[in-house]
Amino acid sequence: MFADINLRKLAEMTTLKRTFLSVYISGPHSATDIKNRFKKLRRALKGGRAEKDEREHFDENVKAIFNYLERNPLQFGSLCIFSCWALDFFQAVQLTAPVKDLIWIDSSPYIRPLAELQEEYENVAVVVADNKKSRIFLVSSAVAGSEDVIKGNVKNHVRKGGWSQQRYERRRDKQLLLYAREIADALSRLDKEEIFRRILLVGGKEIMRIVLDNLPQVLKKKVTEKTLDLGKGEGAINNDIMDLFLEQERQSERDLWEKIRIEYLRGGLSVVGIYDVLSAAKEGRVEEMIVNRTFKPEGRRCRNCENLDAGVAKTCSACGSKSLFEIDVVNEIVEMLKLSGAEVDFANPIQTLVDAGEIAALLRY
Repeated sequence: MFADINLRKLAEMTTLKRTFLSVYISGPHSATDIKNRFKKLRRALKGGRAEKDEREHFDENVKAIFNYLERNPLQFGSLCIFSCWALDFFQAVQLTAPVKDLIWIDSSPYIRPLAELQEEYENVAVVVADNKKSRIFLVSSAVAGSEDVIKGNVKNHVRKGGWSQQRYERRRDKQLLLYAREIADALSRLDKEEIFRRILLVGGKEIMRIVLDNLPQVLKKKVTEKTLDLGKGEGAINNDIMDLFLEQERQSERDLWEKIRIEYLRGGLSVVGIYDVLSAAKEGRVEEMIVNRTFKPEGRRCRNCENLDAGVAKTCSACGSKSLFEIDVVNEIVEMLKLSGAEVDFANPIQTLVDAGEIAALLRY
């Protein structure tokens, strides 16, 4: 699954010239058309400023990809492939979330789409509970894992008065408490086994309140809760859970940008705009970055000294060479941040972030 892909390891891989071929295939229909796309790209590569050995590496990488697809035809889902004949490296990963068709030639693997998937579909623990039963499972790479089912069977309130009602209610309260503690214990065990930043707690209002009261503080901070009618069918419930997850994801993006914006307005440890973020990333100063996922700034890398410049440079700012090739600046920054252990957040377009330059970062120093 794409959540298990080590982006830092991929970011460490680089060559002096464009010898890496990265391919993202949206589905089986795209896999059948890939030969024509390679032919068109080969003609464009031949007519440009690419050096002869870069074209040779492209041909060898294409051959390796065709060999793989012949042995492993794509029958469902999406796929990403990294091939570098120069480093004798090849990796293919089946994807459980959709991607757009893309072929990218560069001096390193093109990891931006994978970074976006890992950030958008981060691990989340889900608890679906009412007074009768609870389901606890981890969603990873947009796929739900095995679930832990806990029976509650807590009876409804009774309307009869007197001592018998009071005894019934005390027994019921104790039963609810024990049931809620079982759910809390299951979440604590899951937290020791897996890494997740959020817990989605949905279902009956009464049991959710008691579960929250019995969670350790470290887990309580991760919880987002929402009352749902669990009698309307599993499909509808799953859709509600996904809507809640995406709602929280969008809110976390807005919160991060607001944190960076406030820090920037008071002259603190933050930068905005592609040039300043790139400069800070080169120096290893970035702690956390946010970028609108639609932002595609141009950049150039020098074949002679590997210097990276944002914008449409005609000569290298470091050595003056004219031997440059186009790169995705955001992808290059993501690689730097993965190597330095910084966090990356891709946001659905936020207008105030667009106005500030589409990209911003909190700094370590």
